[in-house]
Amino acid sequence: MITCDQVLKEISNFIDNDVNPELIFQINEHLRSCHNCTVLVNTTRKTLSLVAENYNVELPVGFSERLLAQIAQR
Repeated sequence: MITCDQVLKEISNFIDNDVNPELIFQINEHLRSCHNCTVLVNTTRKTLSLVAENYNVELPVGFSERLLAQIAQR
């Protein structure tokens, strides 16, 4: 059985379909029972899709200033 750490190591290759069929099977089996890895794979796929589409999000007014202030406090 594949572990969460192994899924994490192979996530990019898995999403790109650049792993052998046995590993694809093992990861898919793992995803059936692991909510955290399923969320990770789905989120990564969605993020890559948005980046590939040049998706732009309009930030609320003042967001950058608030973010920089939060960073400066840390």
